[in-house]
Amino acid sequence: MQIDDLDRKILQHLRADGRVSYVALANKFNVSEGTIRKRVRKLDENQILQIIGVTDPLKVGLDTVAFIWLKVERRRLESVIKELKSIKDIRYLVITTGSYDVVAMAVLPDRERLIQLLNKQLGQIPGVHSTETSIVLEIHKQIYHWSPFDQAVNSGGEVGAKS
Repeated sequence: MQIDDLDRKILQHLRADGRVSYVALANKFNVSEGTIRKRVRKLDENQILQIIGVTDPLKVGLDTVAFIWLKVERRRLESVIKELKSIKDIRYLVITTGSYDVVAMAVLPDRERLIQLLNKQLGQIPGVHSTETSIVLEIHKQIYHWSPFDQAVNSGGEVGAKS
């Protein structure tokens, strides 16, 4: 999907306030509400945009957030990834360069569940050579802005101004 200027503006404003109405966006950009609705639906269908509520897991009863670095046998990387993707407590999963092959972030209700995850699940996956785990103590920054035009919306909500 090609993203045009209107799509970029819609994305910028939805990132600043995911609850902004389609009517407000339509008025701001001088287009119809239907145009905004269709654009947002197309961005969603093409997996460019996902509107969700983001919570701090430590404040909603998920008391253990852990990053797990895994060393994996190269020829089993795909099967290890498939297994890891099926574990509900793993919320973020990437293949990396450097000392570790895979990094996973797990969000769990308590440390007991982390022990079960490490010993009974990850420890049983063929191809996982070793893991190293760090527990998150506090979250000080959690953002989801990672496109080239993220900073194009200033604090007043104007498109094109640097904040």
